[in-house]
Amino acid sequence: MQTENPNVHSSVADASHILDRSVACSRINRRTLLRGLGVSLALPSLNLMQTPLARAAEQGAAASPVRLAWVFFPNGTNAERWLPKGKGLDWQLSPSLEPLADCKSDFNVLRGLAQVNAQSLGDGPGDHARSAAAFLTGAHPYKTAGSKIKAGRSVDQIAADSYGRSTRLASIELGTEEGRDAGSCDSGYACAYSNNISWRSDSLPTAKEVNPLRAFQRLFGTGGQDSRLRQMQSHILDFVADQRSHLERIAGSEDKQKLEEYFNSVREVEQRINRFTKEITLPEGTKEPSEKPNDPTEHIRLMYDMMVLAFQTDTTRLATFMLANEGSNRAFPMIEVKDGHHQLSHHENKQENVDKIAKIDKYYSEQFCYFLKKMKETKDANGSLLDQSLIVYGGCISDGNRHDHHDLPIILAGKGGNRVETGRLLEFPINTPLNNLFSTMLEHVGIEGVTFGDGTGRVSLG
Repeated sequence: MQTENPNVHSSVADASHILDRSVACSRINRRTLLRGLGVSLALPSLNLMQTPLARAAEQGAAASPVRLAWVFFPNGTNAERWLPKGKGLDWQLSPSLEPLADCKSDFNVLRGLAQVNAQSLGDGPGDHARSAAAFLTGAHPYKTAGSKIKAGRSVDQIAADSYGRSTRLASIELGTEEGRDAGSCDSGYACAYSNNISWRSDSLPTAKEVNPLRAFQRLFGTGGQDSRLRQMQSHILDFVADQRSHLERIAGSEDKQKLEEYFNSVREVEQRINRFTKEITLPEGTKEPSEKPNDPTEHIRLMYDMMVLAFQTDTTRLATFMLANEGSNRAFPMIEVKDGHHQLSHHENKQENVDKIAKIDKYYSEQFCYFLKKMKETKDANGSLLDQSLIVYGGCISDGNRHDHHDLPIILAGKGGNRVETGRLLEFPINTPLNNLFSTMLEHVGIEGVTFGDGTGRVSLG
């Protein structure tokens, strides 16, 4: 039998004392009320809270939500074998994309997209660092090997601000390779740039999880947090919200809006705690994965499995996955490529190396096919998970030998809630910002009018 935790009463009493003391003061620190309670609140902006999407989410309007994902591969491609030719429905899979034949009708290949801010722009070498940093941000990273890193907010985190509020986790960030953020990894660029594609702010990358077991526990477990502590947090949030009138009586006119935002934030945190403590029903037969496997293929597929489960259970609707860090020198002995990937990408047109790069490109396509098939086989309210998703697969370098950042290798899979026609090769004007695609994806989940990075508008997906 569980015994009552005395810390609950003492913590609530402490909160009451803090509140009474704060109300008595003429100046109130907006973080004082919840300090020391294990809850961190960021003041949200009202324009985000009033979006049609947020209101619809509160009303439970999205019976079958659209999921968004971005899958990144490093070091560019053998462009001649990766980029297909044709137009519209009249096109053929390129040699590197042949493993995707069974899923050809479920994705579009997009040509002409670019991330200009991954170019040097006067900063000299460092294309790999700029590739990862610019991929989802469209921002030119500040060249430093120190702590003053700066890139831009990534599309997944922009979506997490509002779309992520409806789920247990706002987003999930996955990878297969560890990577430090400190020190230089590419020609004077901090390692943080090469090892992350998700950026919570322009100076803070979002750490990715590379261990399948820890990813599973983060998605579907309690993270080791005691249930009574979660109950205490919920009660405290209710307690603080009930004191709204006391604070409003002493607030000046300029503080009214801030208080409104603050207490809306309190309520949002309470709702997120409730979502987090709600038990998730996993599909029958689901087992916890093992620790990080030694086999790269098993590792990649386990992470894809995590994404499918996360989307299937609506634990999150936003995911990023780095198949490897940018500049990765991983070898692929399982496909008879024993040289490092990064080393081979500088192939200098030597046929043996070009052929090995093509093998790696094809290998990654095979793993992506595994993911798409699982998404397609998993049923959702309005079809399959793949029908209810928009998934970007690609990188921010086209030809690895030339380090070019235009005509990028980009696939967009899924129908976005049956609103996107698939099975086509879409060609856009040269140097169309990749961020225009991302803004279009945001519109598909109700986030309208957002242009960021070097974005200039939207793209037509038909």
